[in-house]
Amino acid sequence: MPTTLSPSPPSTDLDLFASYDRASRLEQYRQLRDLSDVVRLEQHDVYAITSYDAVRSVLADHETFISGEGVGFTQSINEILRGTTLASDPPEHDLLRSVVATGLQPRAVRGRRDEIAEKARGVVTAALVKGADRGRIEGVTDLAQAMPLSVIPDFLGLPEQNRDRLFEWAQGGTDNLGPTSERTPHNNEMSRCIAGYTSDLAARRDLAPGSLGASVLAAADEGVIPEQKCPVLLIDYIGPSLETTATAIGHLLVTFAEHPEQWRILQEDPGLVASAINELVRYESPIRGFTRVAARDAEVSGLTIPAGSRVWTLLASANRDERKWESPDAFDVRRNPLDHLAFGYGTHGCAGQGVARLELHALFHALLDSVERIELIGEPVIAENSMLNTWASIPLRLVTTGGR
Repeated sequence: MPTTLSPSPPSTDLDLFASYDRASRLEQYRQLRDLSDVVRLEQHDVYAITSYDAVRSVLADHETFISGEGVGFTQSINEILRGTTLASDPPEHDLLRSVVATGLQPRAVRGRRDEIAEKARGVVTAALVKGADRGRIEGVTDLAQAMPLSVIPDFLGLPEQNRDRLFEWAQGGTDNLGPTSERTPHNNEMSRCIAGYTSDLAARRDLAPGSLGASVLAAADEGVIPEQKCPVLLIDYIGPSLETTATAIGHLLVTFAEHPEQWRILQEDPGLVASAINELVRYESPIRGFTRVAARDAEVSGLTIPAGSRVWTLLASANRDERKWESPDAFDVRRNPLDHLAFGYGTHGCAGQGVARLELHALFHALLDSVERIELIGEPVIAENSMLNTWASIPLRLVTTGGR
């Protein structure tokens, strides 16, 4: 805590929720970075953290910038999130994360590599068959959502019933993290739906033996966590594991359609896939960022954030910071930005990123094995979502090897 208060951050009336267009959002991030590393957004009374170094420093200091007061913009959503790993602080967070992350450890994840690769081949084959029949596919449903839906529900041990509703529920919940909007009533209903769903799963113990979901119930049986925590921990698994991976796959399709020369580079050197994944999520961060609350007066980049203030760590802005990345608006699969912030950083870094990387890796290779070019055959439609940088529709054609 600074002994003498440093200057206050500048303010702006810029509304970061006025547009869902990715180019408009990127321009807003640029304007904020030009203004300061910390900028007070007047319309929402929140301090936006805009630069790479400032975002990373805030995420690293979980004692000053706490999550237990919620990570969204409204009191209502923060009450709903209370007690999840996302919206808790150590020591509670550490206990909950130890339960959730058990099946996500590198050894456990690597053991499913072949299974995930097989599922990716199946997803791509199905998309190619549909494309051959119709002359086009819908990138969002046929690939972006199909891939995690083929992996995650089985991984979690979910029953077949309601799997087709999971994306709608999860996206509504994430959209609810932003300020109140005309979509809020619908999003509230989606949040209630997924909460009811996980409560029923826990009560009926309707989770496959040996699954990640069943491990949460086992932790409660063993007294590691209270039984009432089971539904919220299942939500922790379901939402982020589906929507952020689907968002990244959507950007894979659009970005490589817009940059065919980068696809050719990968075709010539598939060993660059891991680098391409890092560059993809840096270039198009799936999540714009989460909020925190300053537990005390804090100094960030020489500017004072008063105690009790809500701050918004703009991961998407940090990943385009000109002071961190050379030519940040260029997409280059050879860049390999290992220290991007798309998966967060510090205590709340994404526990499931290993699974997400495996899914992306498998899908990249399945596409590279069969697809010569990814072609947009219509304008992609961005989804109206406050916190997700995602697509509602991606009309495209997969041109297979041989031009068919």
